[in-house]
This record gives sequence, C-alpha cells and structure tokens, in this order.
Amino acid sequence: MAIHAGNPPAVERRVALGKRWRVAEMSPEEMRRELLTSEVTGLPNRRAFGEADAALAVAMSDVDGLKALNKYGYEAGNAVLKAKADALREAGLEAYHDKGDEFLCRGNHINELLAKLERARAILRDHEIVVELVDGSTLSVIGADFSYGVGKDIDEAESGLRSHKTERERRGEIARGELRSITIKNRQNTSLASRIKHSPSITAATCRQATSTTN
Repeated sequence: MAIHAGNPPAVERRVALGKRWRVAEMSPEEMRRELLTSEVTGLPNRRAFGEADAALAVAMSDVDGLKALNKYGYEAGNAVLKAKADALREAGLEAYHDKGDEFLCRGNHINELLAKLERARAILRDHEIVVELVDGSTLSVIGADFSYGVGKDIDEAESGLRSHKTERERRGEIARGELRSITIKNRQNTSLASRIKHSPSITAATCRQATSTTN
C-alpha cells in the first residue's frame, strides 16, 4: 500500500467523505451488516465468524499466488478473491472472508467440508475470470485455485492448511510468489503466465471492483 507524504490527494478525501456520509445515513441494522461483511467479497467477515455459534468442523483456506496476481493490479487479485467467494457459495459452503487471501468455512462434519472444498476448487479452476482494469485494458485469469485445511477448530484447520500447501509445493503445483497453474492473458490474448493443467470452461465472471486487498 502506497504511503503519501503531506496532504492526501483530493480524490482520496472525496472517497473518505462519501463513505462517512453513507455511514451517517445508515440504520443500526445496516451499520451492523456493514461491520460484519467483507467489502471485497461480500461474504461475512472474521468478526461475523467469531460471533457465530461454535461449529463441529472448521476449514481455513487461502488463494494461490495472490501477491503475484496483484502485480497485474489489485483489480486482478480482488477479482480472484470474489470468484473464490462465489465458488465457495456455489459449493454450498458457509464461508467467511477473514483477511487478504484467507477464508474460513464452518460445517457439521469434516468429511462434508472436505468434499465441498474440493467441489469449490473445481468450480474456481474451471472459470475464466475476466478483469477490467482501471486503465481500460482487460485481463483473463484461468486456473485460479486454493489450498485448505480442515479440523475441529481453527488451530487444526490452520495446521491442515500448512500441510496441504507443503504437499502441493512438493508436487510443484504452487511456489511462493509465482503463478504456477494459473494462466493470465491480456486483451490481445497474449499469454503472460504459463502452464495450466486442465481445460477451462468459458464461464466468465466480470469483476470491475478496484478496491485494494489487505494482503
């Protein structure tokens, strides 16, 4: 995140002022909903997860190569986060956006969570995510994926996530700071990142959101 010296740019002041106006006009119920919702993905956030009843099974996951994706612009990273949120919903998961590329899910059975997470991975991998950048150019992201861990609580889920990432790194599927199984194409259809291990469908999710991630 850039740090500006001196007075903030006028556009930032206008955005901040507009947000304060919107908050001032909210009802208590709307303010609570805003407080419990991720601005990037629209999913309930970590605060909402903490306020929910205890679950018998918990999952933790994070997106492959988000920092590498953000090199193409935060719009690209945010579009993938939103696409992952949509995939988790479509797979029938009770999902929460924690922070950055991290997501949490709750369920009643570990095996059920495992099956739904694999379903969500398949959904995400088979989507082409079309991203319109602020400069008017377009990128498509194909083959987005994520690692996950499941357990009876967050500690076990986090340990499982570390193990899954280690296993996938050993197989060469992911590497820190790299886009391994993700293909990115520009509007001229020129490949900018290579190697995809599947045949994607052309189910496009166009994401115009240009907010920054916290990662």
